Amino acid sequence: MDISAILPVNMGNDSSSLNDDFSAQTASGDNIFSKPFGARTFFRTASKGLVCVSFIFDPKKLYGEDHNMASVTSDWMADLRDALTRELLDAKDIAPKTKSLEETIWDQITSLMPKEAVAKNLFTDKKAFETYTELLKKSVTRNFVEEDCLTKEMTSKKFSFSFEIAIDAYPQELGGNDEKKTADKSGVLTFNITGIPDGKIPPPEVEAEDSSSNRKAKKRKVDDKENGAKLIKELALTESYKTATVENQKKYPHTATQFFEMVNRWFSSAVSRRASKLEKDRNRNPLYH
Repeated sequence: MDISAILPVNMGNDSSSLNDDFSAQTASGDNIFSKPFGARTFFRTASKGLVCVSFIFDPKKLYGEDHNMASVTSDWMADLRDALTRELLDAKDIAPKTKSLEETIWDQITSLMPKEAVAKNLFTDKKAFETYTELLKKSVTRNFVEEDCLTKEMTSKKFSFSFEIAIDAYPQELGGNDEKKTADKSGVLTFNITGIPDGKIPPPEVEAEDSSSNRKAKKRKVDDKENGAKLIKELALTESYKTATVENQKKYPHTATQFFEMVNRWFSSAVSRRASKLEKDRNRNPLYH
């Protein structure tokens, strides 16, 4: 067995896609994400608390040379998790992120030698087998402790943590900048994770609007609701829908690893959906052409 298989999980997220996504342009050379954009979502914990996840991409926010950069990190979601882990856990509960000499040696043995030869020698040499299994137990235990502690802290502790990534491929505007001279480029993605043990959802601050487009949107929602009710009647599900136990809350998963995997999928979906909408808006609006 390869020792690397039990070391911290790579989230499988290609950081270069952040540059690709947020620096995308139309055929005419306009930035798709030319205005601030963000979203938020909640995960309900077993103790009725909440973990809120949100992100904001601000194309005007400045960054310096020491910022996290999308082109540099190989896995930004894993970097975010590591940073949050250091924030919430004691050092003794964090699994080592590098291999020891002994782990490296065994890693080379199991990866370079034929598997049949490794298995044969391990099972016939009691001392080597004990050494190998003890090494596995130690690595698994360290990762289990980190996973368990991080899951417990995130689902029971009040905290707020932000992680910034500079989208360094974002096309820059020509000319000077009136803001601080310590940063000469802009385009920053900010992720925020907040623990809310009391489960009280902060309401969004939305300005009141009564434009014609807003009225049309409200009318569409009413029409959609009526169409949904009509379909329920056609399928003879009226009584079932009235008496059904409704389950629609997004639960915090069993482990922190699963949580970050879910956040990664949600984030990718939100960005893709927004990009598609902006592109459709541009195609419909003659001002963009």
